[in-house]
Amino acid sequence: MRYLYFSLVFVLILASCQSGTESEGEALAKKNCASCHKFPDPSLLDKKTWKEGVLPEMAYRLGVGNRFELLTKIPEEQYESAINLGIYPETPEISQKDWEAIVAYYVENAPEKPLPQAKKANISDETLHFSTREIIYPEEPTGVVTSVTFNPKLKEVWIGKRNQKLEILDAQLKIKKTIPTERPIVHANFHNNKSYFLSIGKMSPNDQKLGSLLILNPKNALSLAADSLKRPVDLQISDIDQDGIDDFVICEYGFEAGELIWVNGKTKKKNILKIQAGTRNVSIKDMTGDGLPDILVLTAQSREGVSLFINKGEGKFMEKPILLFDSVYGCSFMEVVDFNQDGKNDIMITNGDNADYSKTLKNYHGVHIFLNDGRNNFKEKYFYPVYGATKTIARDFDLDGDLDLAMIAFYAEPIMPKNESFLYFQNQGNLNFKVSNLNIPFGGRWMVMDAGDADQDGDLDIILGNFQFGAPKKGKVKPGLQLNYIENKIH
Repeated sequence: MRYLYFSLVFVLILASCQSGTESEGEALAKKNCASCHKFPDPSLLDKKTWKEGVLPEMAYRLGVGNRFELLTKIPEEQYESAINLGIYPETPEISQKDWEAIVAYYVENAPEKPLPQAKKANISDETLHFSTREIIYPEEPTGVVTSVTFNPKLKEVWIGKRNQKLEILDAQLKIKKTIPTERPIVHANFHNNKSYFLSIGKMSPNDQKLGSLLILNPKNALSLAADSLKRPVDLQISDIDQDGIDDFVICEYGFEAGELIWVNGKTKKKNILKIQAGTRNVSIKDMTGDGLPDILVLTAQSREGVSLFINKGEGKFMEKPILLFDSVYGCSFMEVVDFNQDGKNDIMITNGDNADYSKTLKNYHGVHIFLNDGRNNFKEKYFYPVYGATKTIARDFDLDGDLDLAMIAFYAEPIMPKNESFLYFQNQGNLNFKVSNLNIPFGGRWMVMDAGDADQDGDLDIILGNFQFGAPKKGKVKPGLQLNYIENKIH
């Protein structure tokens, strides 16, 4: 009996251990997928999206798919760039049997449908202290706005257009001047009485060095400050090396190949901080308290997350990864501000890019706030789910001393009961927000946004820029819609 008892116990323990062990497919997935990015849990996507979207692409990248089939799916230049970078290997990196085990693991363990969003605060349609006005250019049937930026000194709004225009609007948002550009302007920065612009090159996914940094000369003509950039999307200016001359930190988003660089303002030398596709935007802050400007960068594509580049002096930096997200997270924007007024910079992430291989509803899309513990360790303290969220900015719109939020969602879902393409979050204290869409109709695809005192009355207004692919669908997007001016009436 004693022998039988211990035998039974051993069998039960063995069974328990086996039930908790990884399947062959899971082990292979962790070995082959987590080597390039954070291990993606099957619950992130539904079965169909795994099977028809993500896994076929992964097969190409592991050499078990017919890479020449890609020529029927992607542009030739994109294909050639990926081949040159070794993205699609000529020979399989795993066996067909192992690949089939990985596929089975994801398809069998993924939910049938996308997981639902977490419960969230109700969205009202109160206009609160705002009024809205659509700005339509009848001569332009499609929305082509690629950037919108307030110029506080000149009391103007600068609009970048896909059709190679840079438009300057007056306080009444009337066009006062148009400057032709060779390629679309996607970012503007007004710094120390100078105007800088990023020209993206081609907007579609590519790794061509067609982008440039431009500066506006006194004759209102654009001159070249840096060229041969791979799809640059963000620019911040600071005296990085403390030599008394402004330097430029630039995100080259690229597609398969991208970089985070800083350009020496004195020597014009290009310094590479990080070689990685998908560098999305940067913030320059003294995060260590040593008086030197440090750099925070948000990266998208496969290696999604935030890294802190600690300034060690003389133009040298040390990278510290501080946030890591899933490879399908869809990071799209970051702001670094002090939310809880403790003197430490916190991080707000907007994620909702839904244009690649996993076009489906994602319950983790939305607005995330991570608080700083004082040692540059960050923990999520607020999340509001929004499908397809694109950009969120934090400002004191109601002038009560705390930070409110304005958010746009380029990939907003029309299936939602309320329009979520624009949301205003009025801070009620302690990261509690009253959420309203300000009764803005679902009429535009807002890709860009900025805040500033357009009407010069002492409060911050908001301007949204509409960008659409192809002709507007009847009943969905208004023909000629370019901007939505959200005027703040708190004063």
